[in-house]
Amino acid sequence: MRKRDVGLVAGLALLLVIIVPLGACFGDVKIPVSQVWEAFFNRKSSLNGEIVWEYRLPRILVGLFVGANLAVSGALLQAVTQNPLAAPNVIGMTAGASLFAVLALLIIPHFPVSGLLFATFFGALFAGLCVYAFAWKKGMDKGRFALSGIAFDALFQAVITGILVFATKGIDAAVIWLAGSLWGRTWEHVFLIAPWSVVGLGLAYLCYRRMNVLQLHDDVAASLGMRVQAARFLIFLIAVGLCGSAVAVSGPIGFVGLVIPHLARLLTRADYQRLIPVSALLGAILMISADTAGRTIAAPIEIPVGILTAFIGAPYFLFLLRRAKL
Repeated sequence: MRKRDVGLVAGLALLLVIIVPLGACFGDVKIPVSQVWEAFFNRKSSLNGEIVWEYRLPRILVGLFVGANLAVSGALLQAVTQNPLAAPNVIGMTAGASLFAVLALLIIPHFPVSGLLFATFFGALFAGLCVYAFAWKKGMDKGRFALSGIAFDALFQAVITGILVFATKGIDAAVIWLAGSLWGRTWEHVFLIAPWSVVGLGLAYLCYRRMNVLQLHDDVAASLGMRVQAARFLIFLIAVGLCGSAVAVSGPIGFVGLVIPHLARLLTRADYQRLIPVSALLGAILMISADTAGRTIAAPIEIPVGILTAFIGAPYFLFLLRRAKL
């Protein structure tokens, strides 16, 4: 990477390091930054230390991983479809993961988090394969992929609504989860999502050359020796893993995967070697910032982070639609 890009990544990483302790300061109980730093290194230093270590730090780390996963998942889907409007919540992957999670929570209201992770992964995979199958026409057609995704997203959302309308018991856990929130997240959630994030983000970065080549015409990519459809499917599977793991621990959170890749392109070139780390850092920063704002704007009432990201992302989505003249 060029010096400018290295400086950008380093600057965003520094900003993230600053935002993490600041996020731990705010909530029902405001804690000075000095005590937050002390709690990071000595959890039993005080009552505030216990609050930071047991409640706020796990929540912040979950937000970090969720934001990075959703942002990079969106960047990967935009590379696969070559469509700037592609994102996990737009093409049905988030809705598919949510549908499987709702079914699991209705069957077992206190469904274990580890089981929910696999339910959302297979839900995202099922949704993605449905979209992929309908988009296949002598190869994956990029336009059909985006349109099929929008159709399946509407279908899965309708099924979720119908289930909630007709369900007689176990609905409370599902409704709370569907709000999309980081409330009550613990170290268990951190340890569950962390391996998926490390492996998924690492694989995404290793595929940056393939994604760069995919931005060329398919014939050009094939002439360079790339198996185009195999490369698309591999990148798609990585996006599924990142999306499913994020939805499992936070519920459905929209627009992060849509907004962040475009913001990353404004800060750096469209080279995916730069775009992947910048998107991951920006996604983490947005998620932690939105969650911190949700805890403080109307304290002691908490605004779910999914609501705030929708307020940010929906206008931007409309802006993209207008620019694309769809």
